[in-house]
Amino acid sequence: MKKLIASSLIAITAAWSGVTYAGASECPSTLRFADTGIEGMEEMVRTYGQFQQQLTDILGIDVRFFPVSDRTATVNALQFSQVDMILAGPSEYAIMRARQNVKKMIGIERAHYGTAFVVHADSGIYSLEDLRGKRVALKDPGSTTGHIIPTLMMTQAGLNVDRDLRALLLDGARFEALINRDVHAMGSGVRDVDRLKQRDPNGQYRVIAESDTMPRDIFVARGGISDGCVAYVSERMMAHADELMDSILGPGERKKYIGSRFVNDLTEEEYDLITEAYALVGMPLN
Repeated sequence: MKKLIASSLIAITAAWSGVTYAGASECPSTLRFADTGIEGMEEMVRTYGQFQQQLTDILGIDVRFFPVSDRTATVNALQFSQVDMILAGPSEYAIMRARQNVKKMIGIERAHYGTAFVVHADSGIYSLEDLRGKRVALKDPGSTTGHIIPTLMMTQAGLNVDRDLRALLLDGARFEALINRDVHAMGSGVRDVDRLKQRDPNGQYRVIAESDTMPRDIFVARGGISDGCVAYVSERMMAHADELMDSILGPGERKKYIGSRFVNDLTEEEYDLITEAYALVGMPLN
């Protein structure tokens, strides 16, 4: 009986190993990985070093970093087959799918992922309409919650962003700009409201508008990667989702993913919101 059980276990193990090997064999021997929000090799290593090692072990494939200088460079790197897999925000994915052949993998569902407009409590500004004639700090070009959606929200409120107010893309300086009253409002991620209060604990602030929850971040494969490889990588990542999320959070550089989880129910329809937002603000993707 023991011999029969042992033989069965060996057979099961061999079968599983065969499936794993077959899946890995669909992929390149090296998978080059980039993140649209990370610039340069040093920051990639600091941010994703643990994730790189964990993913290499899980896949049985050598995962290497591909450093980029900005979001545009990351999208171009995918288009010209310089990188195999990218972790992208909703805006970057909307641009990628409009301009090239890419393949969805799995996603990351972030907690409290949306846009909020915040002002000083004594500002006299209570709505987006009140921003007419004012200076508004935004994040960086192409940021989903810090540029595209804030612009859409102001447009839907009846404001012409080019004529009715002054929108400033200040990236990290947006917090100090609002604290020092160099701008009247800040449109940025919902989590940035808490970050603002941490930077200015004695300040009094008010949120005047907040968006719905945004589409999920997404791992994207270049079009030349086979469907078998995409399926294999996606399945293995979901099977080890908790370990991989811990490896992303471990270095403390990706706090935006605190409380997040890996998901595999992504649809093209949820990213249509971003495509529509680009069109509405006068920035068509095609």
